[in-house]
Amino acid sequence: MFQVQNPIWKPHVKYQEYWQLVKAQPNGPIETYLCSYIVDWSNQTARNFRELIAQPMQVFDEKHLLWQNSKTCKHLAALVQDILGTNTVKKVLCFGLGDFCRSAPEWLKRQHGSWDENSEVKNVMGCMIQHSMALTIAQLCRGNKTLPLLAQDPDYTEVTEEILTKKEFKIVGTHGAGGFAEIDEESIIISPFAAAPVKQIIADLARPVLIISTGFEVFNGNE
Repeated sequence: MFQVQNPIWKPHVKYQEYWQLVKAQPNGPIETYLCSYIVDWSNQTARNFRELIAQPMQVFDEKHLLWQNSKTCKHLAALVQDILGTNTVKKVLCFGLGDFCRSAPEWLKRQHGSWDENSEVKNVMGCMIQHSMALTIAQLCRGNKTLPLLAQDPDYTEVTEEILTKKEFKIVGTHGAGGFAEIDEESIIISPFAAAPVKQIIADLARPVLIISTGFEVFNGNE
């Protein structure tokens, strides 16, 4: 990419975590089998040309209200309060909660045959609810004091970052380890479907008050 002004290729970290090493043969040359991560490249052309959904801020507000009034939200709040007890929480960190402003990829639209504005909203609703869940947890822990709510996801569009900033999120570590550097023993981690092996990274850093994530071999093999 030397001297390329607008490169279509972007480097990213491809993890080769513990479970891959002990349960399956890693991909690639044998010299890379014991590397915990390697640098790979991805073509950004199709991703960058995807449009945004209509009125993302309004849609987010609607789904956030839907979440707040749900039985699931009330059940989660009660469960978190019970788990936290007297523990002190000074920050909430979110990893890989997903972009909720970018339109669906063309291959997904073709799979469904018909695709409209409602389909676009349905496609990003999961990501919106995950961020709403983070807002609820931060509010529970905050009380009358200030409490940082940090989010890291290299897939965020600028519009998503603007919306989250208005909702009291702080975007960190866009292409690095900024979010992981914030982890300590007085934090809550939310990472339902992150592409990185978040639990393994956390294990080398601290013992947070609470980690909300998937179990092993759920959704992908990264954990």
